[in-house]
Amino acid sequence: MASLKIRIFAMHCTHFPNAPLGLKPLTPGRQGSLRLIAFPHAGAGATAFQRWAPALHQDIELYAVQYPGREERAHEAPLCQPQSLINQLIPALQPLQDKPLIFFGHSLGGRVALALAMALPQPPLQLIISASSSPFLARHSQLLRMPRAALLNALCAGEGLDESLIGDSALADYYLPLIRADLLLSSQLLFPAQPGYHAPLAMFYGENDELIDRQDLLDWRRIAQGDFQQRTFAGGHMYITTQREAVIAGVHQLLAGRLSEPASR
Repeated sequence: MASLKIRIFAMHCTHFPNAPLGLKPLTPGRQGSLRLIAFPHAGAGATAFQRWAPALHQDIELYAVQYPGREERAHEAPLCQPQSLINQLIPALQPLQDKPLIFFGHSLGGRVALALAMALPQPPLQLIISASSSPFLARHSQLLRMPRAALLNALCAGEGLDESLIGDSALADYYLPLIRADLLLSSQLLFPAQPGYHAPLAMFYGENDELIDRQDLLDWRRIAQGDFQQRTFAGGHMYITTQREAVIAGVHQLLAGRLSEPASR
């Protein structure tokens, strides 16, 4: 597992009153030709993708899904029923569909992104699944049965979360209900073990990720009935943080021909 510890994204954030419920604009004012919708990992909020904004090509507007229960939606109960979440996101996306969409979902976010893509009348131009376990199996459901102390230790070891969470009771009280709800959500986001997604799909993952294995990669390949690409990056489960620029470059490469000119850095 990579030694980097995932930052716990706090509740302090900017609220955009005109943003659709469930989506947070991270490049407000940018007028691009494409819209990238980012789906955070378990326990995270939209600001997990905040640092992507300045590095993305000027033709790409960035929005991130804001799950209930975090950041400016901290007053809401987290959702653990997939259909309830999808029912929120479909109308949130409606005003954004006048431009082609790209979905990027990391870990739990990959499963949410696939579920939403399959629920839309028109799938996204490109679906990018990042470090997500098999869409056919609930691989990490055993975490749901762990008591508080054991779950904290497992998250800090296996997931790479900041170990200060163990000694910070207030932060743990805030964070654990989110992670439990997200784990329950993930365990219910299961798909038929057959080809079922017909639009372009790409799989991104870290070469040292201990939370996914070869079978996970094969299962994502199996569900894709259309164009499928696979890209490997240095790092572990949170390679999207340690290799942010390389990941964004990978996104740009997938969209080659859709972007007007090289991205300004």
